[in-house]
Amino acid sequence: MTDKSTAKIEAAIAAERQRCIDRVLTYAALRDQAGVDLDRAAAGFADDEPSEGAADRARMQAEVARDIARFLGEEKKA
Repeated sequence: MTDKSTAKIEAAIAAERQRCIDRVLTYAALRDQAGVDLDRAAAGFADDEPSEGAADRARMQAEVARDIARFLGEEKKA
């Protein structure tokens, strides 16, 4: 392979990695919002009451997603 084609491949990989990181961070933000919404529902601001621990599970899922994004970001640097 030529240096030019290798550079194109590396650029494509970097762009795809960043796209994945962005998607994972979007998921984390959505799970954070779900935690807030579930807290409000549990406080009586909604018609349905969520299951016990639902907000905590949403927050844990968000934290795992952020960990994955950090890992993908570190792989880029290596």
